Amino acid sequence: MPSPAAPKPARKTAGRPTDSTITRELIVDVALNQIDRVGIHAFSLRDVARSLDVYPTTIYWHVASKEALLAEVSNLVMTGVVPPRGEGDWRTWMRKLFSRYRKSVRKHPNVAQLIGAQLASNGALSIDLIEGVIDALLEAGATEANLREAYNSVISSMMGFMTMELAPLPTDDPEGWAKALEGRVRSIDPLAHPTLTRYLPLLANRAFILRWQNGTEIPLNSSFDAQVEIFLAGLEAFLGGKTPSGRSKVRPARRSES
Repeated sequence: MPSPAAPKPARKTAGRPTDSTITRELIVDVALNQIDRVGIHAFSLRDVARSLDVYPTTIYWHVASKEALLAEVSNLVMTGVVPPRGEGDWRTWMRKLFSRYRKSVRKHPNVAQLIGAQLASNGALSIDLIEGVIDALLEAGATEANLREAYNSVISSMMGFMTMELAPLPTDDPEGWAKALEGRVRSIDPLAHPTLTRYLPLLANRAFILRWQNGTEIPLNSSFDAQVEIFLAGLEAFLGGKTPSGRSKVRPARRSES
């Protein structure tokens, strides 16, 4: 995303902002741009204020806290992710949801870790996403007995893959870290681990845990496509009370939850 032009008010003020060009939307855009450049850990509300040539107190007139601003950034990245209903069945809708989410997050890879954390803490409450997933699951045959588990599986599956694919590399000597990890992977003892060694050419730098580059450099496109189809097949089997092999699933006794 290109850097939004930072307006320069006539003078800095530590009180209520008088420059009407400083808006919540502009602050969120600048914050996202900063995260794109330096990552979540180096993100600073003070630097956002500096980019806008205002005091940090001016930012607080528009957002209550750094956490609130990060929630707004998550919401911005999630804009347009939820597909409209009525274009195909629930499977088609789920495929579009997963694909749109991946496309949006890949534009801002440093936000992948943030979105999961914000949704976990309800900092970014995407009502359209929740409603859409529930509607799709009900169409797929979900009932009150399994809706909650199915819903949690959709959210974790959609976001979990991207969180891992775009996991940030160490900021301290990333090239040295990558070379060291590649050396460890390629020097795995074939006598101690014959199965892994046999398939290592297929997996090296293209499989989770065995990578020394993340998805910004080496995207896992085919694995993502397969993950979506595997998940949908498993979800359909779960909602139908069957295992993927077609056998009836033995349901454990229900336990009360606190």
